[in-house]
Amino acid sequence: MKATAALVAALSILAAPLAAQRVRFSPQIGLYIPTERLYDLASGNHGEDFQIEAGPSFAARLGFRFGRRLGIDIGGSYVPTTFKFGSGATTKENAKLFIGSGQLDLFLIPPTSPLSLFLSGGVAAISRGGVAFTNEAKTTNVGGVFGVGAGINLGPLALTAGADLVTYKADYQGTQVVSQELRQKDVNLKFGFGIPFGGGR
Repeated sequence: MKATAALVAALSILAAPLAAQRVRFSPQIGLYIPTERLYDLASGNHGEDFQIEAGPSFAARLGFRFGRRLGIDIGGSYVPTTFKFGSGATTKENAKLFIGSGQLDLFLIPPTSPLSLFLSGGVAAISRGGVAFTNEAKTTNVGGVFGVGAGINLGPLALTAGADLVTYKADYQGTQVVSQELRQKDVNLKFGFGIPFGGGR
């Protein structure tokens, strides 16, 4: 979690002077979907019994916009989910994911238009917790995040929807998963609304 906090703090310090008057706070909800079966990748098996399941995503983001086409987006997400394992009888354990990210936004259609469209890319820090990852609660992995999204301008508010691809190498050392570094690819679907503050629209 220290690496996540340091990432968010550093990007906040960088972004604030650039866009002090164009700041938008965005609470978001969504669905976080892991696309890799961790046990299968590590052991070479091809069953479907060992995997992190999809779970709801609760997030908050700060968007710093400067000019019509560029912006910086800083945020954090909490994902309560489960880790499913077992041979025959399936067992589930509670798992938690914490994701902090900083992304550069490129607006193909600027947010001042009724409908906006943007691409994004940057850095993400991912931590795991819960019963399923007790041995890795202090482990943080850093990777890349790439996304696409759209927004509807409603005057003081803006509705947004999008999807992020989070890719990183994860060390799994739990009793149910062999110790090995794996390439993980997750999809985060998100929906939210933006509230301007700090004097900007």
